[in-house]
Amino acid sequence: MLARSAVPPLRAIATVFAVLAVAALLGACSDDDATSSKTAPQRVQTAATPPPSARKDAQQPGAGDAAAPQVRAARARVRGGLAGRMARSLRTKLPLVVLQTSRAIRKAPKIRARMSLIDHATNTVKGAPNGYDGFAGISVRGQSSSRFAKKSYTVELRDEAGKNRNEKLLGMPAENDWALYASHNDKSLMRNVIAYGAARRLGDWAARTKYVELVLNGRYQGVYVLMETVKLDRGRVVAEDKGLGGRYLAEMTLGWQARRKGKFFRTPVKNQAVVYDDPRRDDLSTQEAGYLRRVIRGAERALYRGSRKAWRSRLHMAAAVDYILLEELFRNPDAFQASTFMIKGAGSKLKLGPVWDFDIGLGNSTRAHARRTSGWMTGTRVWASRLLADSQFKRELKLRWRKLRAGGLRSSLFQTTTASVRELGPAARRNFRRWPVLNKRVWQEPVLRGSYKAEVRGLRTWLRGRVAWLDGKLGL
Repeated sequence: MLARSAVPPLRAIATVFAVLAVAALLGACSDDDATSSKTAPQRVQTAATPPPSARKDAQQPGAGDAAAPQVRAARARVRGGLAGRMARSLRTKLPLVVLQTSRAIRKAPKIRARMSLIDHATNTVKGAPNGYDGFAGISVRGQSSSRFAKKSYTVELRDEAGKNRNEKLLGMPAENDWALYASHNDKSLMRNVIAYGAARRLGDWAARTKYVELVLNGRYQGVYVLMETVKLDRGRVVAEDKGLGGRYLAEMTLGWQARRKGKFFRTPVKNQAVVYDDPRRDDLSTQEAGYLRRVIRGAERALYRGSRKAWRSRLHMAAAVDYILLEELFRNPDAFQASTFMIKGAGSKLKLGPVWDFDIGLGNSTRAHARRTSGWMTGTRVWASRLLADSQFKRELKLRWRKLRAGGLRSSLFQTTTASVRELGPAARRNFRRWPVLNKRVWQEPVLRGSYKAEVRGLRTWLRGRVAWLDGKLGL
């Protein structure tokens, strides 16, 4: 009698423990990612994809069957957690991107998603899409940043049949390839916006940017920068296309990154990896690929094995001046190591650019003394060191800097920071509620300032010091 009467309480206790276990497991999946950093897994867990352990628990026989209704109720309560609550209550002045996927987003291949872009005076997840409403392919983007808890994404707009669909987004020229940049290790949220804006002020092409907020599968993901990607196109990187000397875009990068990005070749003197970026190697004929290799290898041989002036017949002087000025102004640790693009158009010399990826620039890295406002960043780097050894190049660098300073470059940098703070407003606070990292090191940040206001103040102080140092070195 005692044994039989004890069974119902034991089952009830087992049911309670099953509910609590699932709730704890799902809570970890929904909210723990807000406090993780570079150890985050490659796979993005979404509400549409419960953890494997949760699926396994739900399928257990016996007591699990009896607890199934309670388990499902617990799962429904916990799913989304803080991120879900923030999405449901969200009211923002920023444009809102809403993405729905049926499975986890990976680095490759892209998976099908439904994308809405809502851009009214005030935006909610229930708002009517008026910026875009359709399909997209989506994947996690980035190399080191793909390990962060807050992911960046590559977005390819598609029609219902899965073909590329060119559309204007938030006033930017129509295209199908876009990026949603997370700014996770950049706690000012604006370093790339500042750098690309400065490059456009010089008259060079650089990615256009718009601040947005993102909701993915019913979960608030924070502030993102919707931006153009680097590619050959009329509205992006323009290069004349004519015969074998047609248009090419290549990227000099680190060897381990090149192996992940696609087919590449090595330069003859410094053994730098160069990726066939656009077109990809498989889209080039043997003759076209050989031509591009000869152009880039010939430029390096001229820099290192020719006279000090030999490179001038191979590399575009003005483009090289602008490129080095921008990399130096923002003291980019990746300069001439990674994300170093080169353009070759018919009838034109090889051009350095466009600039790309400044998340660890502007004093935001422990690498290569990047935190300092003094010193040359590119002075010992491949290619750049040879350019800076040319007295004519240094004269052109000084003349260009003086012209830009007279034209208001310095004031434009601070105008961008002020405008960004005003535009982001409450969205910045929401971002750091979702991702409480202001007192945590995500990657290479040299200083933990503890508040968004202090992050912006630190960035402005760094810019002031960096411009002053360049003024002293370049003759102002």
